[in-house]
Amino acid sequence: MEKSELAKTELSKDQMKILKDAFDAFDIEKKGSISLEVIGTIMELLGYGMSEEELKEVMEDYDEDESGQIEFEEFIELASNYVEPEEDYDVLRAELREVFMMYDKDGTGFIPVNSFKAILRELDGAVPENELDEIVDEIDADSSGTVDFEEFMEVMTGPSE
Repeated sequence: MEKSELAKTELSKDQMKILKDAFDAFDIEKKGSISLEVIGTIMELLGYGMSEEELKEVMEDYDEDESGQIEFEEFIELASNYVEPEEDYDVLRAELREVFMMYDKDGTGFIPVNSFKAILRELDGAVPENELDEIVDEIDADSSGTVDFEEFMEVMTGPSE
């Protein structure tokens, strides 16, 4: 995989800290670099299992000083091609508000559970009907037959911290 094929992500401060912590944790000898095997382990933890061949390619692409080790700057360069960009919560909330309002045509602040189910079906047609019912039962705890925007957000993004 050529460097240019991958979409590079601008890393946030949080992502940089996580990567620095991971790098430091695996840099057991504290020499400021990690081996090819360790890169393989970290990539696997990030959900990107790589064959030995792929790891060798990564080493060729990112080991710029050809030391046989990956220094932190090289590691960041590599990781930025695999880490997902952080979703801006406010942008996501605004987008979901628009979707919600498309179904809340009367502007009541609620959508009927059958409309909510239709949204879920549209997002993932493979979800069995009984699972949709379970999601709706869970979100409509007061059995009102409606879903408000906060309940909608919780289902779409997971519970807020």
